Amino acid sequence: MSLLDQVKDVAARQVGKVLASDATLKVLSSPQVKNAMVAAINLRAEARDVVESGVKQVAKQLDLVTRDDVAKLKRSVRDLQHEVEDLRDQLAAQNETAPETTLAPAKPAARKRK
Repeated sequence: MSLLDQVKDVAARQVGKVLASDATLKVLSSPQVKNAMVAAINLRAEARDVVESGVKQVAKQLDLVTRDDVAKLKRSVRDLQHEVEDLRDQLAAQNETAPETTLAPAKPAARKRK
């Protein structure tokens, strides 16, 4: 085990002790701390949304493909694949129920005279 791994193990044990202590549990159960944690999580989500919106605007201005465009394309491809499968199934069902017929060979087209 490397020195870094040993340091990580010791740090993890110490953090576990601190988090399990009564004082830490009391602080974490405080309504103020809970509200601050919720605000921090919401702030992170809002920041992500702002960044994502900015990226979308830049992509649109530069005529680049966005995640939404790719998602729409994937849905369209998936829908078309399902449609092709359905049509193949229908064709197979028709071929199973249709009586076999023998087609006469096609006659060559008549030539035009000059």
